[in-house]
Amino acid sequence: MTLRPYDGGSALPAAGCHPRVGPHGLGARLPEHPVKRLEGADDLASICSTDWQYEFGGTGIGLRPQGDPRVHRPHARTARRESRRRRRDDPRLGEWTPPADGDVGRELRCVTDPAPPSGRRTRLAGHPDAGLEVDLFIGQTLATPHRQADPTGHLLGTWVLTRPFTEMVAWSVGGNAPRALERAARRTLRRGPVPGGPALSTDERRHVTAHMQAVANRADRRTARGLLLARQAYYQVGFDTSPDTKAWLAQMYLTDRRALLPAKGWSPSWPLARSTASALTRLGDPEPMRQFIADQLCDDAGERANLNYWAFWTGDYDEQQTSDAFIGSTPLSAWRGDRLMRHLLDRLHGNIGFLELNIHTLWSLIRVRPEMISDRAVADELQAKLERLLDENLVSTAARRELDALRYGIAMTRRC
Repeated sequence: MTLRPYDGGSALPAAGCHPRVGPHGLGARLPEHPVKRLEGADDLASICSTDWQYEFGGTGIGLRPQGDPRVHRPHARTARRESRRRRRDDPRLGEWTPPADGDVGRELRCVTDPAPPSGRRTRLAGHPDAGLEVDLFIGQTLATPHRQADPTGHLLGTWVLTRPFTEMVAWSVGGNAPRALERAARRTLRRGPVPGGPALSTDERRHVTAHMQAVANRADRRTARGLLLARQAYYQVGFDTSPDTKAWLAQMYLTDRRALLPAKGWSPSWPLARSTASALTRLGDPEPMRQFIADQLCDDAGERANLNYWAFWTGDYDEQQTSDAFIGSTPLSAWRGDRLMRHLLDRLHGNIGFLELNIHTLWSLIRVRPEMISDRAVADELQAKLERLLDENLVSTAARRELDALRYGIAMTRRC
């Protein structure tokens, strides 16, 4: 099976469109009608207005102006037929094949500058649409038999996935639509029948999950890339809610703990422990997350790592990364925390494991950024949510202590 880079529109650029982008790389200009770039959830909500509509190409998402005649399709089968005809008639619309050296990750990490020794990269050239990146990634995954799934050069081992990318991959394998996209879709005027989401069959979803499991099993946990690959595969697998997947994750959690013997606070295996705990928490088991909070967030180094990763995830620290080294080494002064504060305030509910992690992270953030609750509206919102959580009495004793500490911090701020 070969991947159609974008089933509903223009092809990826031909070779030579950009000095550092290969024949099917990302980031260069698209011919004719360009796909609207999505730089983040906030931009997505403002882009999807009555002037733009989103459409699904293959498994990905693109935005085109309503004047583009290719926006409205009467049926997905018709869209595929039109795409094949355009590909046949236009030599620019060739099929994508993986690079000869197997480094698929490089195809999705085309950037304007080489990576410095620290592993940090500059921002992706042109801010490629996350939907297009996911389309390429899912397509390559579906095209790879499980026995040939090679962790060497795999995207999950060479790039720290961003939140938009992760949410779209999760959506394609059965998760919920990204929040910003759901809000934008409700406001967008649309004509004719359109898909409700990425169109993967049940077998294709199972193939994606099995692929993630295969590369996670084969990842070399003695190397930084192997640890990155394993932990990102675990996180993606956690969006599959089948009992077999939950049992597999639970077994891998125990196996990794025996093999790696996680140290207290920060260590190279810290991200692996966090991602595994997150995946199991999503599937209904909060105990690994409670264990992670107790063991890996027990000192200043562990707390700094937690805040750094959250800042990256929410977009406060938005530099693209090719390794997890930044989690333990980035100074807290490198980011402000406004987005992180809003993200946490909006998520003081729901899944008990994530709720306790959010409470702990909020407590940790206020310790190093007490000015975050100097705004009266923010303090009032937090106070109301703290009182509700304390009245519900659903969280652990440790989380209740942190809620009490946050309430005390608000009271002290108001007295000053």
